[in-house]
Amino acid sequence: MLAGLVKGVVSRCSDDGIRSLGRWAFSRTSRQVAAACADPRAAQTRRLLDIVGRNASTERGRALGFAGIGSLHDWRSKVPLCDWDEVGPLVERMVQGETGVLVDEDPIYYATTSGTTGRRKLIPVTSAFVAECRHANRLLYRSMLQCLPGLVRGKRLSMRSPRTERLSPRAEAGSITVALGGFDGDNVFDAVPSSVFDVGDFATRYRLALRAALQERITVASAVNPSTLHLFAEVLADQAEELARSLDSGAVDVDLGPGPASVPWRKDAAAARRLRESAMKHGRARMQDAFPALCGLVTWKGGTSSWWLQRLLPSWGPQPVLDYGYAASEGCFGAPLSADGAASLLLPHGHLIELLPEGCDDGGKTLFLDEAQVGQRYAVVVTTSAGLYRYRMHDVVEITGKEGNAPLAVFRHKEGTMTSITGEKLGEAHIAQALASVGFGGAGLCLAPLYRDQGPPGYVAAVEGALDAAAFDAGLCAANEEYDAKRKSLRLAAVVVVVVATGSFWRARKERVERGAPDAHVKLPLLSKDGGLLVDLGVADDVVAGLPCRRSPA
Repeated sequence: MLAGLVKGVVSRCSDDGIRSLGRWAFSRTSRQVAAACADPRAAQTRRLLDIVGRNASTERGRALGFAGIGSLHDWRSKVPLCDWDEVGPLVERMVQGETGVLVDEDPIYYATTSGTTGRRKLIPVTSAFVAECRHANRLLYRSMLQCLPGLVRGKRLSMRSPRTERLSPRAEAGSITVALGGFDGDNVFDAVPSSVFDVGDFATRYRLALRAALQERITVASAVNPSTLHLFAEVLADQAEELARSLDSGAVDVDLGPGPASVPWRKDAAAARRLRESAMKHGRARMQDAFPALCGLVTWKGGTSSWWLQRLLPSWGPQPVLDYGYAASEGCFGAPLSADGAASLLLPHGHLIELLPEGCDDGGKTLFLDEAQVGQRYAVVVTTSAGLYRYRMHDVVEITGKEGNAPLAVFRHKEGTMTSITGEKLGEAHIAQALASVGFGGAGLCLAPLYRDQGPPGYVAAVEGALDAAAFDAGLCAANEEYDAKRKSLRLAAVVVVVVATGSFWRARKERVERGAPDAHVKLPLLSKDGGLLVDLGVADDVVAGLPCRRSPA
């Protein structure tokens, strides 16, 4: 009730008025950020000593000698790097009810990772971890009000994952956003009630989310991955007339049941008219026409998202886009300061963050935040109150600037999301650049190494849509000089393009959601190192035979 009243009052202010109110509302956040950025070393030391002090008596704390840690240098020199192979078994014991294993407090929840690689992880969520994450969340909210002030004059269209699963009598799991949102379900800014996201059928869920949003004044759309925003646009275009008829009648064909989360479906002749006029004028209904009050988008802008952002333009239009910030189920590590670019400020007073020079595996050579060099790339190592101690994220970020003495970072790629048949070191960023250069507009693409019994090896691209193989191959050459050199020296064959059935990428994404990955977090990779995704997409047997996952070891 109070939130609704505040929203109603603030929405009457001018853009500059909303910005001023935002600065006032988040003045404490601004002071905390400024102090932490002025002396990142001191802020990071305080965070470290807090974490090791609280968890020194845990099984992991005793094994790693937390009681003997008094400085960042002690931490770097005495505690080894770790990955999920070491953490996972300990988390499983916690899920079954053991206490004092990784953290001193009982987890209130377990956050599931997106399952991008098909390997789900469960991150213990404690109250201390939530407090660390909220430093980045508050900075994100402040930036949203500064960059997209008009968002308060309406509601948000988003694809959330509020569903949870019971792992054991003591443990519940789901998307990290549920825990960070305080488990409070819907709020006055959400156009789509949580009950819509409980619908099991993937396609129906998107259609109902759009139907709920079309009867509201939408001012902002948000999704962790821009591919989700593209899915919304595709569903709108494909089902525009069906949605328009539903808006005319005020009814839908899915009963979400009674209760406070059920949707009060309404008639909206104006929204139906906008859909039909957009489809008639442009051949396909567009999001920018369906939601004329839209003031911007909030979504991931790093890594391979440049291709997805280009694909949003025809339907969404040239909207301001604010990055979500550098965050994952493992923690919220940074937030944007503006809508320019994709950089996030790595927050010294949130989690403990170390930066390992790209290509280095020596944990003793990590840099602290104040030591990061602009223009350099680093693998990210984090320590949090979720029980991740010197945990290697396998993310590579590039430092693009500084705020005070703290670094601004852009996510570039995952470690390991590169393949090299003969030294070309081809990665997802190269593929995204090549796709952008040829203007690929199909439903999806995934590249994998392809070996032949005769002739040189190369790559195969499984695509849903039309792609000029020669132009795409030329785009890869332009994006990666080593790939170009290997092609010219005949050590690599030209890319082979195979077309998969319509709906293949949609089904692959749907299957990952059905296996438990949060819908809003799922993204299909542009590169499958072993070709397993191409098998899932249904490429022909003669192609499958040449993929790494099906070849016999030499």
